[in-house]
Amino acid sequence: MKKIKMLFVIFFLGVMTHAVFAQTKMVTGIVTSDGEPLPGVSVLIKGADKGTTTNFDGKYQIEASPDDTLVFSFVGMKTKEIKVGDKTKIDVVMQESAEALKKVIVTALGVKKQRKSLTYAAQDVKADELKRVKQTNPINSLAGKIAGLTISRNASGAGGSVKVVLRGNKSLRNNQPLYVIDGVPLANSTSYVPVSTFGDKSGGNRDGGDALSLLNPDDIESISVLKGASASALYGSAGLNGVVLITTKKGRAGGFKASVSSSFTVDSPAYFMSFYDEAQNNVDGFFQKGKTNINSISLSGGTQAAQTYFSYSNTFSSGILPTNDMSQHTLNIKETAQLLNNKLKVSAGAMYSKQAINNRPVSALYYNPLIGVYNYDASQGPLSDWQKFEEFDPGRNLMAQRWFRPTSDIEQNPYWILNRNATIDNNRKLLLSLGLSYKINDKLSINTRGSYDNSNMDYARKVYATSNGTLSHKNGRYINSTFDNTQWYADITANYNTKLNEDLSLTALVGTGLTHNLYDTFYADSGNTGGLQYANVFAIQNFNASANVNINEHHLQKKVSSVFFSSTLGYKDSWYLDITARNDWSSALPEANRSYFYPSIGITGILSNMFKLSEKVSFAKVRFSYAEVGNDVPANFLYPNRDIFFGSGVDPQDPVRPLSIPRPEKQKSFEAGTEWRFDNDRYGIDIGFYKTNTVDQYFIVAASAAGTSGGRVGVNSGDILNQGWEISAFAYPIKKENIKWRTTLNFATNHNEVLNLSNDDEGVEIPYYAISPGGVNSYASYLVEGGSFGDIYGQVVKRDDNGRPIVDLSGGAVAIQKDDNADITIEGLEKVGNANPDFTLGWNNSFDYKNFTFDFLIDGRFGGVTMSMTEAVVEGMSDNSAREQSGADVEVVDPSGNVSNISAKKYYSAAGGRNGFTGEYVYDATNIRLAEMAVSYKIKLNKFGIKRAKIGIIANNLFFFYKKAPHDPNVTGSIGNTLQGVDVFNLPATRSFGLNLNLTF
Repeated sequence: MKKIKMLFVIFFLGVMTHAVFAQTKMVTGIVTSDGEPLPGVSVLIKGADKGTTTNFDGKYQIEASPDDTLVFSFVGMKTKEIKVGDKTKIDVVMQESAEALKKVIVTALGVKKQRKSLTYAAQDVKADELKRVKQTNPINSLAGKIAGLTISRNASGAGGSVKVVLRGNKSLRNNQPLYVIDGVPLANSTSYVPVSTFGDKSGGNRDGGDALSLLNPDDIESISVLKGASASALYGSAGLNGVVLITTKKGRAGGFKASVSSSFTVDSPAYFMSFYDEAQNNVDGFFQKGKTNINSISLSGGTQAAQTYFSYSNTFSSGILPTNDMSQHTLNIKETAQLLNNKLKVSAGAMYSKQAINNRPVSALYYNPLIGVYNYDASQGPLSDWQKFEEFDPGRNLMAQRWFRPTSDIEQNPYWILNRNATIDNNRKLLLSLGLSYKINDKLSINTRGSYDNSNMDYARKVYATSNGTLSHKNGRYINSTFDNTQWYADITANYNTKLNEDLSLTALVGTGLTHNLYDTFYADSGNTGGLQYANVFAIQNFNASANVNINEHHLQKKVSSVFFSSTLGYKDSWYLDITARNDWSSALPEANRSYFYPSIGITGILSNMFKLSEKVSFAKVRFSYAEVGNDVPANFLYPNRDIFFGSGVDPQDPVRPLSIPRPEKQKSFEAGTEWRFDNDRYGIDIGFYKTNTVDQYFIVAASAAGTSGGRVGVNSGDILNQGWEISAFAYPIKKENIKWRTTLNFATNHNEVLNLSNDDEGVEIPYYAISPGGVNSYASYLVEGGSFGDIYGQVVKRDDNGRPIVDLSGGAVAIQKDDNADITIEGLEKVGNANPDFTLGWNNSFDYKNFTFDFLIDGRFGGVTMSMTEAVVEGMSDNSAREQSGADVEVVDPSGNVSNISAKKYYSAAGGRNGFTGEYVYDATNIRLAEMAVSYKIKLNKFGIKRAKIGIIANNLFFFYKKAPHDPNVTGSIGNTLQGVDVFNLPATRSFGLNLNLTF
């Protein structure tokens, strides 16, 4: 009987167990957001320790019973709970949540903070906004999308460097922000920065390039911009001008994904000065259609333990300038892993990029083919007749330059310059990084990072015999240079995160870091007087053995060691107190002042947590912060050795020495702001004010200004103020299931003022300081007390009380009188305006309707002036401008007060020239343009291995709604402090149209 009972019990339990297990089933589905699959979503069975995550296609599968509830969660999205019931397929659409405000943002040194706790201004740009209209330099895609960020493209075509300024120019040396990739500072080296309107006789105003143009835009996940000193204080002097944090893509657990993208655009020259018809035909015939093709392929995937991301991209571009082309190849691999039960996280990356540019365009007067194009006399026939740019010279037994008139230092046959003064740039970058993070417990972790960053830039110019003698020896000239910058970076930090009690939370960081830069340069130039032994043999061994040739090499290094501390104290999720401190030791400073300390403090109050506000208010906060940041000087800047001349001993002139022991430059910054969001994040606004004083800058001045004799000396002096407002607003005017419109507006002002230049304590009187010296030209930029960084000076016409030019017409000549009032002129030049805008405005829009997306960006700069030396030189050398040919007569008055009219041709021919009355060529720089436009369509294929496709029509720099200048004022001739607001035969900006294709496998 017992056996029968036992068998019955076993049978009963077996039936029940089978019944229970029979109820479990495999549930599958796909999770999406805005119509796109969402990878990495957590799918858990509520109340059980069982779950999975979605793969790259947003798909998941999990074993569950009908009574189970599945919980779907993802950062920044509303959590969803769905009971299984009788369903075997559960698809989920996730929506953004107000809780997204709690998401973390990566800040200085890779520290992750809740966005709402930030005591300073920071803005993000997502990957989709960067790559919808791709640029060869991805940083150009930030224009108009960040309040307070001003971007100017260099006039050097594809692969050119970019000038980025946050909250105005502050320093005499560098005003570019620090770029950080995945927590590691990037060495954004440039081998050359143009400084003169003439250009350098050895190479013209060439663009040395930058590291940013070597990045693959498809590798970028997002960009965060930390704007003020408070945001970047932990980075030390490197972050003095703000920080641009670039987060790149990485592999994700859950499956394998392959993506292919390609964009192709046709680029047309646009926005240059107006010529009369025949001259315009020659100009139009000289330029060509440019073409840019950017291709990228990426592979990614992994498990929960290890993930891999790999990409390859290439760029091929032919410029609007004949013979100008670029090719670029970039490889990127990133590995991430979680080891030791997820206690140890490892990340490693390698990026290699190679770029070759033939005949990169130059700006300014030397080696610039546009001068010959713009000034060509159409009566000589079409300019294209001179494409045969050389002819045989039997006397010299070589091919000699052919041109319709004798060449000059600034004008040669443009086709000769392109083919017989040609250049080649070869740039390479290798970036290796490794990061380790070990979680000791729930409160404490140890992190360390290191990187090897090498940038190598080679440049060569071959100048053939019979080039103009100012630029070349009779046998030709050969220039060869190499710039190699290696940066080693390492830091180690301890991060602590805890709840002190029910109301108080604490996060803290303490660490140390080292940045070591090595600079190796080699420069060889046969010169225009030393020259080559044999004509047109371009090799260093062909240099003449002469003191007039230049061969030099330098090896410099600079080390900055640091210790730093950061802490954030939170109270009741309503108040956050942020404190940082850093001390640097720079080898570039004298031992007595090598150490410099700087702190920051900030406080944020979450008003929506403190007070019962209207139900319409989703979130509200106020923030205040103050920071000080120190800055050192470049390597070998303060106490350089004398130069050794090639074959002729040492430079007899002692280099610049400091007047007294130099001090670090220091920046003091205060900012305040408030952020509000309404109607469950349907719309919102962020308003901020900042004030920054940059003091103790290092000026190089004439020794007489310091009461000493001989040469020049260096002094700490000056106080430059920048202050302004920033407003960033967003709204969803339409937000429905099948249609959505998101619009954002970015507004910023900046007022810059030079409060002080002189150093009274050391008896140093500095009446003005030349940013761009006037030289023999009539353009300059000076710093003057009471003036502003970016002030433009030119030669101004003397006028009577009615504004009429005073012109002496006696003897038949047109002699325009110069305004030489000593009270308002510097070196004969008078202030005619400032290059910087009064305010900037960017309006970004995105419309989604089912599978269609329409995006456009309007970018505006309001105020400021720009000078066209291009127009001045053309009108002084030729009669090709439309204004000379068809402009109205000009009313003038002679020195005796007699009024008369003279033709526009006579007046502007007399006013123009490279050292003419540049005050007549100053224009309002205000401009409003349709900067970007894209129309795209998403397709779900599931054919040929392709799961999704997206195809779009793209356009860039389409047209200006408003512009008075004869050129694009947003293009610059230099990424440095010089040549701001002046167009000196810059390559015209381009208008681009094309296609964009993205495929996912």
